[in-house]
Amino acid sequence: MMKVSNDFYKQFEELSNKLDVILKENKSLKNSKQSENEIIRELKKQYSREMEELKKELKDEFKKEKSELKKEKLELNNIISELKVTLNQKDETITKLLNEIDRLKNIINKDSSNSSKPPSTDSNKPKKSGANLYNSRKKTEKKIGGQKGHAGHYLSKNKIEKLISEKNIEVRVIEHISNNKSKKDVIKYKIGMEVNVFVEKHIFKHNPNSNNKIPLQYHTDVTYDNSIKALTIELGTYNVIAYDRLSDFFSVISKDILNISNGTLVNFLKEFSKKSKLTIENIKNDLLNQKLMYTDETTNNNRYYIRNYSNQETVLYMPHKKKGHKQIEEHNILPQYLGGIIHDHDTSMYSYGANNYECNVHLGRYLEEIIQNVSEVTWAKLLKDLITKAYHDKKCLLEDKIECFSDIQIKEIENEYDKILDLAFKESSKIESTIYKEKSLKLARRCRKYKHNHLAFIHDFEVPFDNNLSERDLRVIKIKTKVSGGFKNLNSAECYCNALSIIRTSKRRNTNPFEAINKIFNEESLFAN
Repeated sequence: MMKVSNDFYKQFEELSNKLDVILKENKSLKNSKQSENEIIRELKKQYSREMEELKKELKDEFKKEKSELKKEKLELNNIISELKVTLNQKDETITKLLNEIDRLKNIINKDSSNSSKPPSTDSNKPKKSGANLYNSRKKTEKKIGGQKGHAGHYLSKNKIEKLISEKNIEVRVIEHISNNKSKKDVIKYKIGMEVNVFVEKHIFKHNPNSNNKIPLQYHTDVTYDNSIKALTIELGTYNVIAYDRLSDFFSVISKDILNISNGTLVNFLKEFSKKSKLTIENIKNDLLNQKLMYTDETTNNNRYYIRNYSNQETVLYMPHKKKGHKQIEEHNILPQYLGGIIHDHDTSMYSYGANNYECNVHLGRYLEEIIQNVSEVTWAKLLKDLITKAYHDKKCLLEDKIECFSDIQIKEIENEYDKILDLAFKESSKIESTIYKEKSLKLARRCRKYKHNHLAFIHDFEVPFDNNLSERDLRVIKIKTKVSGGFKNLNSAECYCNALSIIRTSKRRNTNPFEAINKIFNEESLFAN
């Protein structure tokens, strides 16, 4: 048996104690490590919780801020939208105001040279008068009045002596004593006129065996002779003397013997209109049988419209209440007409007649409006110059007894016309004003669409360049409106138009209107073909 020393036990015990201590420490360390792990885990959990809470807080804060930002953005967008609407409204207002300025400038700048307005409406009328001041003619250095070489119109000695030899005038001889340079008797003439009032005493002797009755014209004890009635129609209708002044005229010229009331003067016109029906039918038939017819209309105090139907020998005036096809159909002139109609671009006329011809003087005025107010374009002046030159060349050919353009000349004019209109559409993009841009384009489109109607005068020399005949025929209507106002009713307008038609037709046919009126009062019909 092995013998163990005490030191060994002692060492073993020490070692054992140390081991216990170590084990204890190890255990303690192990327990401590477990505790640390638990603490760490707990800290992790706590950290996670805090992080989650922080995230939640941050998320809530972010959501809150995002919501506020979104709200602010929405408010800003609304403000921007409102500002955009306001700006658009202001832009629209500015555009409208600019267009209104252009419109008003357009109205102010219009006169008889660049529109259909009559010269009487020109606001800045020059003090001088004369034909060249109110139309498209070029100004010349010639003085107003008769020109050198012009035959002139005056009452000559030869004409008076012819009247005397034909016994068409009463001659009263008055002798004077004078010392004449020619040492011969010298004859001078003085022409005058007297107004003699006479009374015809008509005695209807009673005869029981007679079947004759007293004519209706003697329905009153005193009636007026046709000479007074005819003078009333001539002065009151064509010379546009108001009935008040006409009544005064008869009183003055008859030395207060004639005191005719306004009502009686009106009755003269009604009687004349009634007796003129056959003559008016003859005028209508003449119009329908001619190759060309001029027509236009004007208003009488905006109550009634008066339309004229004319040619070189005949004039017919007809009233109506409104414009349009209905009134034209009621007149029944154009619906029956199979010739060419000249008018001022009245599109309703294209429903009638075999051909339609446009008035180029009116076109010239519309072109002049563009020339004066739209500096960005050149086409209007070019077209006006082209048409004016073609008309001048036509007149020169007619003076030389040439009655047509050559085919080459016609082709050149038409090609130039087309080129100018192509230029018009290109130049439209340069025009800043909305109103004038539309005006320019509208006129260019019209010229292209109605090219044949505007240039008809170069194809057929019988086709007129303008509708000025109608303009002149309607001028008396405007004068009547200014002097004595409008018509009370349509019947009054018809009576006036019938009388004016006969007077104007008489003048156009070189017939004395006074004699024509007398014949109608005597139950005669005139102007039968």
